[in-house]
Amino acid sequence: PNREALVLEVYRYEVQQVAETAATLLETRAPDQALREWMDRLAQYAMAKAGLADALRKATNPQPGTLAKLGYGPVSSAVDLLLRANEEAGTIRPGVTSDDFVLAIAGLWQIDPHGDWQPRARRLLDLVMDGLRAGAPRS
Repeated sequence: PNREALVLEVYRYEVQQVAETAATLLETRAPDQALREWMDRLAQYAMAKAGLADALRKATNPQPGTLAKLGYGPVSSAVDLLLRANEEAGTIRPGVTSDDFVLAIAGLWQIDPHGDWQPRARRLLDLVMDGLRAGAPRS
């Protein structure tokens, strides 16, 4: 019906695409490899869409929380799927929740997407992965 609705629909669709990648990766990779690769894809998406933040804020201004609802559900489901597969495989510590994971990677959104973001994101995500592996039954 309007530009804001279009922006939100594009955002919703693209977040869903990133989320669906989790299941695809689990079909072809070991759970820990799938998780780490998915984290890279999430980082790429976050950096590519950083410039869209203003348009998204304007689109959701009359409806606070809309953006979080559109993105959090699919991402949380993908994280749950990946964490569950890794816990079952014994490749991460037991009991990690999707909320724990999202908090652990929150630093991604502090990285400047216009700079040399790839090494910083890789280092951050490697640290998170190392933390998830600490205390894993198979480590």
